Amino acid sequence: MNAIVKKAAPIPAGSPQEMALWIKKEAPRLADLAPDQLEIIGKLVMAQRLAAELNTAVDLAGIDWQEQRETFLSDAKSPHTRRAYDNALGKLEDWAGLKGLNPLAVTAAQADQFIRSLKEEGRAPVSIRRDIAAVSAFYTFLERNTDGKIKNPVRGTRIRPPNENKKEIVIPLESDFEVIMAGVPPVERAILAALALRGLRVGALPTLEFKKGRYHGTSKGKKLAEGETEGITLPAAVLDTIKDAGLNMKKPFAWETRLKKGTVINANAIESRINKHIGKLYREGKIRAAFSCHDFRHYFAVQEYKKNKDIFRLSKQLNHTGISITQTYLKGLGLEL
Repeated sequence: MNAIVKKAAPIPAGSPQEMALWIKKEAPRLADLAPDQLEIIGKLVMAQRLAAELNTAVDLAGIDWQEQRETFLSDAKSPHTRRAYDNALGKLEDWAGLKGLNPLAVTAAQADQFIRSLKEEGRAPVSIRRDIAAVSAFYTFLERNTDGKIKNPVRGTRIRPPNENKKEIVIPLESDFEVIMAGVPPVERAILAALALRGLRVGALPTLEFKKGRYHGTSKGKKLAEGETEGITLPAAVLDTIKDAGLNMKKPFAWETRLKKGTVINANAIESRINKHIGKLYREGKIRAAFSCHDFRHYFAVQEYKKNKDIFRLSKQLNHTGISITQTYLKGLGLEL
């Protein structure tokens, strides 16, 4: 290294700015160096690269992926959001495991490979976009929580599926609903009654608990209420189906589902039950579409609005935070307000 420095003018004593100007002016080019001098530079560059790699390894060794993951998930605004984030991170972990990668060290190019693997599964574009958004949110959380030691490799990706293949909303007709209610088992009938006759989200069902004369629970992290009164009442028709199914009237939908990480009350289990029976009726040609659980909430909104066009009351029934949300919701269902 001394041999290389000798080819330049003497190093001036002075400020850092003067030193920087001297280096810019006097530093030799690689083409000017002899073979032995190039060898010295090459070894120096390799040492710097190895030092940078070791620094990164030290930084990563001090980060507990599972601990950070649990903290991130605990900040989710609702159980539904937590489940979506948890599922997306599980997909990333499975993919990284197959590739032999540390998910903390995933690069931008590798993040694109992960996104391509999601596309290859043949899932709906909207589901893939949701998973990508969840993974990106977690890496951004890590970036902030580690003072920049982890960078978000998903940021700036160009291969997200376009946000244009939205599912066409097909709302059950009254005739569809009658066929479905007659064709599913009692437990599924009780679930559908709560969705279609009271407009609850499927995520709210496992949280329902009867206390002080009303059913209490949460929907998207917000407490269920009717007007200013906390808790809701269920129509007699819904209560009848719950009773006929032999469900616990106090906690009718609080079933436990075994997962890898323990036993939890899971709305996904409820959706799976409904999808199974609705799919069967659709394949048999008895209904117009393979309706999802949320389609029955749409059914409730349409039927209730048609009764008296009372959008204020409907907004409270749907547990929306404001009437503007209900207006947008109904317009999305094709209703003229």
